Amino acid sequence: MLAGQGQEVYMTEQNETKNDTMHAAGTCWYVMVHQNPRWIETMLLKDSRGELLKEGTQQLPPYEFFVPFQFLRPSTDDDLRDDLRSFVFVQVSASRIHDIVSSEWNAGARSHLHHYRDTNGHPVTISDSEMQQLRMTLQSRQLKFFFGQPIGDMAVGDTVILQFDPWRGKIGKVEKIAYKKNRLVMTVGVNIMNRTKSVKFEDLHDGDVLFADEERGRLLTGNLIENFENEMVNILGHKYREKAPQKVIKDRSRLLRLLSYANMQMADADDRQRFTALMLLCSYLLFEKEARDHYKAQVAEWLDGIREARTATEAYLMVAMFVVTRKPKFRDAAKAYRKTHPDCPDIIRRFLSKVRDIR
Repeated sequence: MLAGQGQEVYMTEQNETKNDTMHAAGTCWYVMVHQNPRWIETMLLKDSRGELLKEGTQQLPPYEFFVPFQFLRPSTDDDLRDDLRSFVFVQVSASRIHDIVSSEWNAGARSHLHHYRDTNGHPVTISDSEMQQLRMTLQSRQLKFFFGQPIGDMAVGDTVILQFDPWRGKIGKVEKIAYKKNRLVMTVGVNIMNRTKSVKFEDLHDGDVLFADEERGRLLTGNLIENFENEMVNILGHKYREKAPQKVIKDRSRLLRLLSYANMQMADADDRQRFTALMLLCSYLLFEKEARDHYKAQVAEWLDGIREARTATEAYLMVAMFVVTRKPKFRDAAKAYRKTHPDCPDIIRRFLSKVRDIR
């Protein structure tokens, strides 16, 4: 987390009231860069006050600027470093920023204040709302910029929507997830200053980040195993009961999505076995031989040659083995469990109803 000890954002004197923070006509926030933030802060303050003007030069109104360096410290993470340390934000008109950049004091300096440019080489400006996001987040010490396992079931690569102020509604892609001292830390790549920047958010909670992909959110919100099972029941029904070729073709993308989560880890042993059975079905239906053989070997090891299902989990595994091997002994054992156990889970009954026509 950013560490500044009790320091406030430094602004020029005109920023003392809320009304004074409003844009002046024809101005915007220019994103600038300078390698010595302390020096440029001093120079901009003098320039804004007119202290650097030559005698006889017309005095111009002061302008607002923001130098965030005082909130930043070198990162303790080897792979991260602050990317805001050299940024300077100046709220002026186009002509005024030109005068600042071309001024004698800037031209004669050892390092020069210059524009931060987008990928097309254009000077970058940002809106009041984005400037407010940056200020608020820096002041709350919840942000680290740097060049650049799950919250619930989110993973690296997911597209998400941030649900907390001042970033509410911002869409980005998850780049890194970690837990530090039981606090969730997530790095999300979001569009800031016309480029994608990686933002590190600390101490996130349920509801702070949502899936932007509605389909993925539907699959991974709530009980993941049950969501996957419902998907598989529909897919098996299309293939073996309805025999609907068009639905089967569309189901391929659904199967690929399910199989893309194969590396998820399940803490509960029964969930782990059910999830493996689901991955076995996915890989089989997608003709992924290597993956199929891998999951089939795992399921066979758990069943260990038994002829009768003694538990619901064993019956569940046998249904998957029947689909893959077409050996009636597996289906018969699962059906026998269903008949002799009134409390047989509904998902086993649903699976059996979808695969009863397989020969």
